[in-house]
Amino acid sequence: MNAPLQTTDVHPQVPPLSLAELAETYCTHAVRDRGVLERSATAELPYLNRFFGWFGSPEPAGSLFGLINADSITECLVDYATRYGTGSRRCMQKTVRLFLRFAYHAGYLESDLSALSPSVRSPRMGKVVRPLPPSLIATVQDSIRGDAPADLRDRAILCLLSTYGVRGVQVRRLLLDDVDWARDRIHFPAAKRGREVEQHLTASAGNRLAEYLQKGRPRSSHREVFLHTQEPVRPIAQPRELSRILRKRMEQAGLKLPEGLRYGSHGFRHAFATRMVGQVPFKELVDMLGHRDPSTTLLYGKVDVAALRKAALPWPGGAR
Repeated sequence: MNAPLQTTDVHPQVPPLSLAELAETYCTHAVRDRGVLERSATAELPYLNRFFGWFGSPEPAGSLFGLINADSITECLVDYATRYGTGSRRCMQKTVRLFLRFAYHAGYLESDLSALSPSVRSPRMGKVVRPLPPSLIATVQDSIRGDAPADLRDRAILCLLSTYGVRGVQVRRLLLDDVDWARDRIHFPAAKRGREVEQHLTASAGNRLAEYLQKGRPRSSHREVFLHTQEPVRPIAQPRELSRILRKRMEQAGLKLPEGLRYGSHGFRHAFATRMVGQVPFKELVDMLGHRDPSTTLLYGKVDVAALRKAALPWPGGAR
C-alpha cells in the first residue's frame, strides 16, 4: 500500500520590522551570498533608501511589499530618470533589480519582479563630456576665504580636484601616508578598476593640504586625510557627502550650474581632462586620469574642436 503524499505549506518569510533592519539584511545577503565586498554593498544603500523613500518609507517594513508591483516599480524608475543622470540611473536600477531578486528569494515577494528594473545601456563613445567652466571653478575656489576647519578642508579638496582631475572617491580615500612631503609626490589610490595615479605635489596643492592638516583637521585615529569636522569625526565615506560639500560651496558663491551639469566631483575631472587634451602626449593623459583602457580617454578627444576641424573631410559637392 502506497504511503500518502506529504504536502508542505510554504509560507512567506516575515520581513524585519524596520527599513533599517531590512537594508542591513539585504547588505548581509549581498556580502554572504553574492560575494561582493562589504564596501560595495554599503555603496548600494543610498539608492536603496531612495527606493524606499519613493514609497514613503513605510513602517513596519513589511508594508512596503504590499506597495511594490509592476506599475509602482515602473513609475518609480521613470520618475528617477527625470531627476538624475545616466550614472545614477544605472546604479539605482541595478540596486532595485538586485533588491527585488533578494526579496523574492527571501519570501517577501510572491513573484520575481527584478526584470522590471533593466540595465541602463549607453554607447561607449555616445556622449560628449560636459566640463565645469574654468571661470566657475576659479570663482568657487576664490569664494572660500575663512579659516574655519571646514573652510581649510574644502579649499584643499577643491584644489586637489581641479589640479589633478582625480575622481571624488580617490580624494575621499586619500590617506595621510599617500602624501610624500620629502619627494613632493602625491599618490591617489586606484578606483573603478582603473590604475593608481602618482603626481608631483604642486606648491598650491601642498600648501592647501599642509594648511588643513596643521590647522583644520580634527585629531583622529582615522588615516584618511579628509574628515567630517563635526562629531562623530569620521571619513567622508559616501559620494553624496562629497557632492553635498561641493554643492554647498557653489551655492554660497552664488553660482548656478549650466544646464546639463550636475553637482559633484566629475565636472572637475572633465574640466581637467579637457584642459589637458592637446597639451600633453596622449599616453601621459591616460596615466594622469588613471585609465587602464586608453579608449576610455578617447572620449575627451571630442572636445578638441581645433583638432577635429583638421580631421574633417570636405562635404561632397560642397565648396573647395
